[in-house]
Amino acid sequence: MRARRATMGAAVAAIVVGSTALAGCISTGPKVIEDAPDGVPSPVETQTAGTPAPDDLIVRIGDKELRLESLPPEAGDSGIPDDAPALTGDDLYVFVRQDGWMLFAEQRGGDVVGCGFNTAEPEVTDLGEGWWKVANKSEAGTYALWLTAASGPGLPWGGTVGSSQAYVRWTAPTTHDVPATSALDITAYPDAEDGSVTLSLWDLDTPLTAVKATVTIDGEGAKSIDVPLSIPDWACDQPGDLTLAGSLSASQIAALGTNGEFDYTVELDLDGTTYAAEGDGVMTSSVEPVWSPALR
Repeated sequence: MRARRATMGAAVAAIVVGSTALAGCISTGPKVIEDAPDGVPSPVETQTAGTPAPDDLIVRIGDKELRLESLPPEAGDSGIPDDAPALTGDDLYVFVRQDGWMLFAEQRGGDVVGCGFNTAEPEVTDLGEGWWKVANKSEAGTYALWLTAASGPGLPWGGTVGSSQAYVRWTAPTTHDVPATSALDITAYPDAEDGSVTLSLWDLDTPLTAVKATVTIDGEGAKSIDVPLSIPDWACDQPGDLTLAGSLSASQIAALGTNGEFDYTVELDLDGTTYAAEGDGVMTSSVEPVWSPALR
C-alpha cells in the first residue's frame, strides 16, 4: 500500500508541475504594434493588400508598412498570385499580433527543372513584442516569399489556435555566399526486406558533369558493406543540387545488426576532385557529413 501511495503522490506532483509549466505557455493576449523593439522601422506610408483582419500579418521595410489579407493555407502550394505586393530590401520586419504564434518564411524561386519551387530559407529572428526580422541569406534576386504565422498544433489549454499566411514578391538586392551542405540517410524499410542509402548535396558551385560516390557502412557485424551511389531516376534536382542513391539488400540490412547504429565512410568524386567523410549515425535520422576538403 505504501508503494501505491508513493506512486499516487508522484502522479499528483507531476500534474501540479505540469499545470504550472502549461500556465507559463498560455496566451497573454494580443501584442501591440506600437511596442516595436529598437531597430524596427517606423512607417511613413501604409498600404493594404486585400482586406486584412486584425490578426493578419503586417510587414515593414524601409519607411513602408504593408498590411496583408490572409490567404487560404492551401495557397502556399499554388504559387504566388499575379497581384501579390512587391517589396525591395534585404531585411523585412513582420508583426504577428497573436501571442503564442510563430513565424515561418520560405523564399521560392522559379521552377527551373519542372520539379517544384527552387527554395531557400531566409534567416528568421524573433525580436520580441510580436516582431520578427526576415533577412535574405541567399543570392540576390526576386523571390516569392511565403510567410506563415501560426500557433501550431498541441498548444496547452488556453492557448491560441489559428494562422495567417501571405505571399509578397520580395526583391533582395544583396548576394550572400551560400555554403554547400549535405545529408546522408541510411534506411532500413519497415518490411525489413531491403533498404537504401541516399546522399543529398545542396548549393554546390562545381559543374557536376562527372560524379561518382561510394559509401562504406559498418554495423554490429564485422563485415563492411560497400554501396555504390548513382543519380536515381526519381531525382529531380535544382541547379547546384545533387541526389545520389543506392540500395541495400535484405542480407546487407541483416548484417548491419538490429540496433540501427552504424559507422560510415564516403568517397565522393565531383568533376575530378575527391571528397571524403566519415562518422557514425543511426538509421532513424539523417547525418551531416563533414568533408575533406570542404565542399564547394
